[in-house]
Amino acid sequence: DGWSEEDGDCDDANAFIFPAAPELPDGRDDNCNGSIDEGTAAVDDDGDGYSEWEGDCDDTNPDIYPGAVETGDERDDDCNGVVDQDTSLGDDDGDGWTPADGDCDDANRLIWPGAPEIVDGLDNDCNGLIDDDTDAFDDDGDGWTELLGDCDDTDPTIHPNAVETANGIDDDCDFIVDNDTDLYDDDGDGWTEQAGDCDDANPATWPGAPELLDGADNDCNGLVDDGTVAYDNDGDGWTEQAGDCDDTAATVYPGAPEAVDGVDDDCDAIVDDHTDAYDDDGDGWTEDQGDCDDANVRVFPGAMEHVDGVDSNCDGLVETPQGWAAGACSAVPEQAGWIAFLLLLGLTFRRRQRVR
Repeated sequence: DGWSEEDGDCDDANAFIFPAAPELPDGRDDNCNGSIDEGTAAVDDDGDGYSEWEGDCDDTNPDIYPGAVETGDERDDDCNGVVDQDTSLGDDDGDGWTPADGDCDDANRLIWPGAPEIVDGLDNDCNGLIDDDTDAFDDDGDGWTELLGDCDDTDPTIHPNAVETANGIDDDCDFIVDNDTDLYDDDGDGWTEQAGDCDDANPATWPGAPELLDGADNDCNGLVDDGTVAYDNDGDGWTEQAGDCDDTAATVYPGAPEAVDGVDDDCDAIVDDHTDAYDDDGDGWTEDQGDCDDANVRVFPGAMEHVDGVDSNCDGLVETPQGWAAGACSAVPEQAGWIAFLLLLGLTFRRRQRVR
């Protein structure tokens, strides 16, 4: 090997052992310096308990070995192939950000400063808010999220259950603008409360609507059922439904006093009855025409006078028997005629009896 024992060869029987020979991990002092395998992977050169063969990735530094505590020193202290992992300087999740740079979760590569926020229950962009700017976050702080139905999560006055106001906005997120306000036609009849609809929940009610018999003020004039048979239009206490035959005249109703006016005032279907202008007894004469007893069909001007104590012909004289008070047997011509008629009738009857 070119070296004698005098030159320092510690094993002159082995050509691979001599001073300055390369030390090999062979359990021998190859370079004759008194140390075995120093500087090879088999020897713990830095005295940290680990050789390179045992995993020491830097056997010149006793602080670097398998299982050492990783520190933020830009070295692989624990020899796991990752520099500064689990420290503020290490990018453990490989997202390009370290905790020192602001990564708030260096174990999740979807989390780093400025990362897009997604609905995952995590603070992806490291701004201290979870799921902000997503449908799951209440951005305006009104207690509602877009996932729960908030149609404008930038305005705290807009959300389901908000009170709808007349502002041209869908405040309660029911997809209808200004419903339930004076500006909206809730019942679809073409009229809003602001335009005069007095009941915007009833499509049969609006200004000028035909009044119906429904207990509602259909035409919004402040009157219920006016103009119908159930309404006392003339204020006489009677409706057409109750029998008022003319609900536009306050003097016409059932039981009203009949007047001489050519009108059926008491609604009994007879005009001017029980007045001097009406022929109550049907004899063809009225009191106005001279009938002195319009309740007796046999009494009227020109009627045949009878001996009955009644002024039948309304001449102001009551016919009575003549001469009876003086003892005479004569009678008034009318009475004598009747007597003769009765005698003749009796004779005729007796003659027929004899013939039989």
